[in-house]
Amino acid sequence: MEIPLTVRKGEGGNLSYGIPLWYRLASGAMLAVVAGGVLVSESPPSVIAWLIAILLLLGILYEERWTAIPGRKVMRHTEGLLPLTRSFEIPFDEIADLRLEAFAKGTVPGSAEEKADGRRAFAMMKGADIATEARSEARPSLFRMNGRKPYMNLMLATQKGEVLLVDSLPARRAVRLLRAGTALAEACGVPMREYGAQEEEGI
Repeated sequence: MEIPLTVRKGEGGNLSYGIPLWYRLASGAMLAVVAGGVLVSESPPSVIAWLIAILLLLGILYEERWTAIPGRKVMRHTEGLLPLTRSFEIPFDEIADLRLEAFAKGTVPGSAEEKADGRRAFAMMKGADIATEARSEARPSLFRMNGRKPYMNLMLATQKGEVLLVDSLPARRAVRLLRAGTALAEACGVPMREYGAQEEEGI
């Protein structure tokens, strides 16, 4: 189950990218419907009903959030089940950049195939003409990529060389990552980069 993360401005100029309140409310409403159905039913809940209830409860309690705090000049990451979440902070001056990287399973790192799939993923994200891109690479379909589903990863890289995953989405819907990464990078005062879009053009 994909949990949508959204950008939200908070007090003191803080900028967060995390699970929105509406998602928790929707999960709570659906859990209430399932619980109501169990209460009015004369038979005990099925295994499927229990699984659905557990997933909905996790949707309410699970926290995943990146918060840029300009007042303290740190990026905070919070993750876990409420109220038992874990957090760590990275000072702005230790962040090298935020970046988008294309990812497709089944390719060899550094290969021409991986680079071609990366270019296609960026083209899909930016709404390029699918048929034109497919013909330019002599491939039957940009969407299928020989059976590989392309994803885009939003990453945070540190000055020490660490790369942390912020979020991941299918390439066709990854413009959300571009907008979120740009907003977070601006709040932290660091570059927002796109890796693998067109190496030959220096992007």
